[in-house]
Parts: sequence; structure tokens; C-alpha cells
Amino acid sequence: MTQPADTARRDPLGGGRIFALGFVSMTASLSTDMYLPSFPSMADDLGAAASAVQLTLTAFLIGSAFGQLVIGSISDALGRRRTLIVALSVFSACAIGAALSPTLSVLIAVRAVQGFAGAAGAVLSRAIIADLVSHERAVRAFSTLFVMIALGPAIASPLGALLTQWGGWRAALGGLAVIGIGMLAVAVIAIPESLPRESRHPFTVVALTRNIAGLLRRPVYVGYVLAYAAGYAALMTYISSSSFIVQDALGHTAIVYGLTFSATSVAVMTGAWLNGRVAVRWGAPATLQAAQLVVICAAAALAVLALSSALTLTTYLPLACLFAIGCGAVMSSASALAVGQAVGAAGAGSALLGFAQFVFGAFASPLGGLAGTSTAVPAAITMTCFAAVGIVAARFAHGRERAR
Repeated sequence: MTQPADTARRDPLGGGRIFALGFVSMTASLSTDMYLPSFPSMADDLGAAASAVQLTLTAFLIGSAFGQLVIGSISDALGRRRTLIVALSVFSACAIGAALSPTLSVLIAVRAVQGFAGAAGAVLSRAIIADLVSHERAVRAFSTLFVMIALGPAIASPLGALLTQWGGWRAALGGLAVIGIGMLAVAVIAIPESLPRESRHPFTVVALTRNIAGLLRRPVYVGYVLAYAAGYAALMTYISSSSFIVQDALGHTAIVYGLTFSATSVAVMTGAWLNGRVAVRWGAPATLQAAQLVVICAAAALAVLALSSALTLTTYLPLACLFAIGCGAVMSSASALAVGQAVGAAGAGSALLGFAQFVFGAFASPLGGLAGTSTAVPAAITMTCFAAVGIVAARFAHGRERAR
């Protein structure tokens, strides 16, 4: 039964509600990281090239991009809770279908639909937080949300590696199906409706389009959205290439890869946690700029080592962790700053944020594998370029905000 909105507002994020929101917001990160260790197994089993296997990730991200845009706007009209429950039901069904896919083409199609439905987890969690708490408190709440999001991959990557060794890539995707059903149960039990009926927009294409168009005319909002999306694209380049870099380029096992990926997932979580504490003193814009500097320096160092053929696991892992710490802080700061600019249309604001995130991520994910699986050069250069784009976007937004 839906809890009244006034009850939610008396205790906005208490009673474990922030942890429930964090859990369901893991849909995207778990859907990518759970089966990353199985990429080489999938390529061998289906007789596909590395870039073709990465299309399963690209399809998910494209689906997520459009899902964020549509689902977030629909929730402004129909409410958050009902929209979330329906979307998680579809997500869980697609997870089962992905594990049973007979061919790579079918898997790519199912993953696209799964990405569309799974977008609800993150976009509606952000919108619910924006509904329930003030902008100042939302920065810290968003940081907590990203801590939860980063905790998922830290567990999922080694679990996915173990499942892959036990039953191949189908077992890894089957594990994701079990987790999806758990998310659906948590949404039904623990997440209330946060958008009162009197605050909802009419469920018409004109009204929904008007919200999105209005946000696109806010340069500060757009700048922070681009900063967030570029930070995510840099991180997604690392994620999509990491299994090939560690296992093929550096010559280590799937278990070693799972452990290295868990370390960087913890680093993302650490960056988000630190951001929530530091932003209170420095302010979110200053924290964002400092985090972006960390990201670009770490990515550039990886690029130099890769170009000089000096990249080893002992140099790769510390730089990857530093890069991940910066990304965790960038994404939590930029998302809070962006959604804070979407006053009166938090669902649409969160939707556009997620749309840009996954469009950038879908574009970035195959770039690291363009030169094959035996080099980290394309991935490191792409990470550096996206970090630079994020810096330019954030400075533009901050400058317009100060001028205003």
C-alpha cells in the first residue's frame, strides 16, 4: 500500500529509506558490472569479437538513456512508486530472458529493453530524494546514494567472476535476475510515494515535453548535466575495457580482474562518501572542480604509461583507484547540482540527467576496444578526453551561476 506523502515528509529519509533507494538505484551498475568478467567467456561461447560483445553493454546503455528520459517524465504525471514497481518488474523479466538468450543478437535486443526498464532505479531514486529534502541536504543524500551504487559493483564483480567460472556467462546473468527480483521486493515493501497528487503534471505529451524544453533553456542545469555525463562516460570507458585490459593486455585471471574491479568500485564509493563530507565545507561547485582535476590527472597518467608500454598491474591499479575516487566525487556533486536546478520538475530533471549519462556512456563504452584487447591506449586516451569535456562544462555552469 502506498504510504501518504505527508508521512514520508515527516521522516524523509529515515527508517532505512535511503538504503532502499540506494539498492534499487544499483540496477544500471549491477547490470553492467555483474557480467563484465564473463566477456571473454561470452566471446568464446558465441564466437564473437570483443567489440561485438561490448555491444551488449552499448545496447543496455542506449535503452537506459531513453528509459531515463521517458520514465522520469512519466513519474512526474503518475507518481514515483507505481512507475518504479512496474519498471522493476520488466527489468527482472528481462534479466531472466538475457540469461536464456540463444544468440548474441537476441541478447543485445533483450539487454536494450532491460536497460530501458532498469533506468527507473536511478532516475526515480534521485527524483524521490529531490521531492523529500531540501537542496542543501540533497547533496549529502546524493553522495550516500552513490556510495550505495558503488557498493553494488564491489560485490557484483567478484560474484560475477565466480559465477562465470562455475557456469559461464549465463550463470552471471542469472545471478543478476535474482538480484532484480530482490529489488522489486524492496520497492514494494520499503519505498513510499513522494509526489503528492496535487504536485503532479498532466499526463500529456505536451506537458511532459514542456518540462523538458524548459530545462534545456537553463544553461546552468545543462552545464552540470554535461559535466555529470562526461564523468560517467570516462568511468564507463574504464568499466567496459577493464576486463580486457587486466585479463588480456596484462595477462591475469578472471579472479584477479574481479578483485581489481572491486578495489576500484570501493574507490568510487570512497569518492562519493568523501564528497558528501567535503562539499559541506567547500561547497559543491568547488568540490566538483577538485574531483575533476583528480580524474584527468589519473587518466592522463594511465595514457602515458600505456603509450610507453610501461603499464603493469602495480601501476595500473593505484591510478585506476585514484581515477575512480575522482569519478565518484564528480558524479555525486554534478548530479546534485544539476537536479537542484530542476525546481518544479525533478522527475524530468533527473530524466534528462540520466539520458545524457547513458547517451555519453553508450558512445564511450566501445571506444576502449577499438584497437583490440591487447592494449590500454584507446581506453586511457578516451578517459582523458571525457574528463577534459567535463571540466569545461562544469566551469561554464559555475560561471553562469555566479553571473546570475
